[in-house]
Amino acid sequence: MGLISPVSCTIVVTMILAAWAVHSPAAEKPAKAAPPSAKKPAAKKKITYEEHVKPILREKCFSCHNPDKKSNDLDLTSYATLMEGGASGEVIEPGSADDSYLFMLVSHEDEPYMPPESDKLSDELLAVIKAWIDGGALEHSGSKAAAPKKPDVALSLSAAPTEKPTVVAMPKDLPTQPVVRTDRATAVTALATSPWAPLAAVAGQKQVFLYHTGTLQRLGVLPFPEGVPHVLRFSRNGSLLLAGGGRGGASGRTVVWDVATGKRLFEVGDELDAVLAADISADQTLIALGSPLRVVRVYSTADGTLAYQFRKHTDWIYAVAFSPDGVLLATADRNGGLYL
Repeated sequence: MGLISPVSCTIVVTMILAAWAVHSPAAEKPAKAAPPSAKKPAAKKKITYEEHVKPILREKCFSCHNPDKKSNDLDLTSYATLMEGGASGEVIEPGSADDSYLFMLVSHEDEPYMPPESDKLSDELLAVIKAWIDGGALEHSGSKAAAPKKPDVALSLSAAPTEKPTVVAMPKDLPTQPVVRTDRATAVTALATSPWAPLAAVAGQKQVFLYHTGTLQRLGVLPFPEGVPHVLRFSRNGSLLLAGGGRGGASGRTVVWDVATGKRLFEVGDELDAVLAADISADQTLIALGSPLRVVRVYSTADGTLAYQFRKHTDWIYAVAFSPDGVLLATADRNGGLYL
């Protein structure tokens, strides 16, 4: 047997190694590339009162809304006083800028425009305020989104609803300057008198005026940013004033104030048209309202929830009234329909 030459040996070894490389498991399935490290999405930056909103308010609003000069009884210099609101009630609705009175004024979606006698805030600044409210109106980076508030009002009565109360409610130290001024006067759309006090409530544009019926002195002005009040009612004991109204074909709501303090206690309803009729029951536990939508809705004053509703009317509802004992509810519409 002859010897294999070195050259032939090299060729054979090379062929064997090549064949092994082709058929090896590692060659059949190329190694997968290591997946790129998964990046966690960046946390959404919190918009807070202290860091983002307060500097805007300091520059644009603090001169009129501070502890020493609380225009419309509103102090914006701290988170607590801002969320407390002013004479118009609460001005921030956490989670909804469109339902927040403050944002509607600074964005010039509602009157009186703020800041007064100044240009509207820039779109950039408005976007910050809107994002803050829509994000839950946080105080600082460690805060949690505030939950929307529900009515929480003590309406217990010291006397029977139809009897004269021990203390007759009269306005005390309320703002008396009009919220809105116009070149021309408009029609009075609603009027009511207290059952026990020399007090009359007169509807105006986005406001309700309170007058002493003996001296005709203006005792207070209650802001009604919802629009034009179409109905005014005092509670049976005269301690509360109810106003229903809104913007025709757009929105409607019913608001209740404490007569003595002028404090806006709560509001109910979210109609797609102006409220034309409303009443509060003698025991102050229910509020009924009607509108061009032809539906009577009755709400609980304890938590603002809808207690019941009925749809028997065939035209605009113009009158709603509870019986003195609160057992019955009468409603009437523009077509002459009357239900009890």
